[in-house]
Amino acid sequence: MSTFNPATHDAADRSGVLIVGLGRFGEALARGLIEQGIEVLAVDFDEEIVQRVAGELPNVVQADATSARAMRQIGAEQFTRAVVAIATNIESSVLATLALIDELKIPTVWAKALTLEHAKILERVGVQRVIQPEHDMGQRTARSIARRVADYFHVEDNFALVEMVAPSRYLGKPLGETGIRAKYGVTIVSIKPPGGEFHHADQTTVLQSEELILLAGKPRDLDRFVADA
Repeated sequence: MSTFNPATHDAADRSGVLIVGLGRFGEALARGLIEQGIEVLAVDFDEEIVQRVAGELPNVVQADATSARAMRQIGAEQFTRAVVAIATNIESSVLATLALIDELKIPTVWAKALTLEHAKILERVGVQRVIQPEHDMGQRTARSIARRVADYFHVEDNFALVEMVAPSRYLGKPLGETGIRAKYGVTIVSIKPPGGEFHHADQTTVLQSEELILLAGKPRDLDRFVADA
């Protein structure tokens, strides 16, 4: 398992992001940020999830994010930015958020909301930005684009993630030969075969029919790619 040693990092120079929760959104966010050259420490309570992604994410640890003590043990308080991406339990999401804000004093904390009520609670406890993927997709994409997109995660003004079916014109080719990154400035960070799970994509990955792809990049570049798909 890849581990994180806070002693090897200068807190004063830290510009990375702490991600709590490695569900679909959290894992996708971690991959996307890493592709953009941003340091990420990814945390999840589920040991099986941590083991699954440990070979693909450079810094991933198992810890109880609702415990400030446990988070201090992994050096979480050294980060100035965090995203709570817990996607299955509202109570855990809120408790983890409170630990980061009230106990660890992390200045910038964003969190994903599962419901409108969840979003309101997160705002009240001090989250700087509540991420609501479905709401963001409706605001960021036109109908013609939304019909092609399975999910849209608008993380910040200059960074978003899009999940969509692989366009037919790129099937059967290694990603390194498609020219997608050069033409659009977006990166396919993972793929999901029908009935399977998302796994890391690299320049040798060959897209197949009906696979889902997860792209990372600037919203305007992603919109342009989707419009041309």
